[in-house]
Amino acid sequence: MLEAMRIAIADDETRMRETLRDYCRRYGDEHALELDVDDFPSGDALLSDYQRGRYDMLLLDVEMPGADGLDTARRIRALDEDVTIVFVTNMAQYAINGYEVAAADYVLKPLSYYDFALKFTKARRLAHGRADAVVAIDTVDGMRSVSVGDIHYVEVLDHYLLFHMVEGVHKARGSINGQAEALAPHGFYRIHKSFLVNLRHIDTLTASTVTCAGATLPVGRTYKAGLMQAYLTAMSGRPL
Repeated sequence: MLEAMRIAIADDETRMRETLRDYCRRYGDEHALELDVDDFPSGDALLSDYQRGRYDMLLLDVEMPGADGLDTARRIRALDEDVTIVFVTNMAQYAINGYEVAAADYVLKPLSYYDFALKFTKARRLAHGRADAVVAIDTVDGMRSVSVGDIHYVEVLDHYLLFHMVEGVHKARGSINGQAEALAPHGFYRIHKSFLVNLRHIDTLTASTVTCAGATLPVGRTYKAGLMQAYLTAMSGRPL
């Protein structure tokens, strides 16, 4: 099951709206993320029927005729305190006042995909109400830093650990016991002698199985008792 987000772009330049759409599409393809993108030619157009909760993230040009990016953001914040805001601007100083509207970041024009992807990753984590910790895993191809939120589950197979992640599977060295201890503070729970699951990525949960990222995983008898409570705690947003 793909993670999904709704994005709104407001920019008076047609070419920039097209570029941002293309970058969103590319980012979604690279990160197994389903992005539903709407674009608007002005802040006023975005504001005309804005509803709280409709979007996860806004990409706002700072300089627009009518309601500029900052004014648009101020008016949206009065309606929606949760949406993540990223400014797109020609000059960094124009985004300095972003603290007024709790903006996540700003992207400078001319826009490169590399810069966009870095800023989008940060904003995406904020949109989920988290700034994920980064952990290092000792893969067969060398040390790799990954965000814990991008890990679906960890599997033991043939004396290796398989990290099933948003972008694919990484084969690593180590023990499942060690990973269970390291990842427990980040919302992971041991469900079987061979599986460690990110509770945030569970789709369905039964007495004997967990469905995570499209895979059906067994729940071991030893781990059953605490699993449901850990899952309910994670879903309620309380610390694990």
